[in-house]
Amino acid sequence: MLRQLALVATFLMASFTTVKVRAHVELNTFYTSESLSMGSNSTNSRMFIEGAIGFSIDKKSTYLVGWNYSMMTTSDAKGSDTTSYSSTQMGPRFLWFMTKDKSWSLGLGYYLVTTATFSTNGGESVKWRGTALKADVGYNFPVSENLYLGIRLNYSSATYSEKIEGETELENVSYAKTAMYPSLYAVYVF
Repeated sequence: MLRQLALVATFLMASFTTVKVRAHVELNTFYTSESLSMGSNSTNSRMFIEGAIGFSIDKKSTYLVGWNYSMMTTSDAKGSDTTSYSSTQMGPRFLWFMTKDKSWSLGLGYYLVTTATFSTNGGESVKWRGTALKADVGYNFPVSENLYLGIRLNYSSATYSEKIEGETELENVSYAKTAMYPSLYAVYVF
């Protein structure tokens, strides 16, 4: 992991020596909640929040590289049965404005540090550790020369290789959590 971070840092430093550096901030969010009552109650909720900070690597700020942090929570309850999942992810992110007017963009992320907490029916929470990949494509509406608001279609795939029960028991596992969801998005380049 340190080797990967060193390669990313070297790439960023080499890129910034040839162009004027412009910073950027990204925010991306999604929330949904629903309930159904047919004899027994059922509720579902999904929340996703993501933020990134970074720099452009070209003169026109078409290519942006940065560091991302995201949180995802899901909760599904049917009667007395409840399943909850909560995850935090962070790692390098790349954003490419595919058109000259920056209306379409593609984002890719590799989240080196991914942790999750999973529990069912109010039982003890189990912690998972692994990595995640995320891709998003979206349409951006210009608000000003530097600010864009938009909508995104996101795909996230987390792979967990370690399970921690209690504070001491570590077990190798092969778990995966994938999700596809829309979101509202903002990026400011300054």
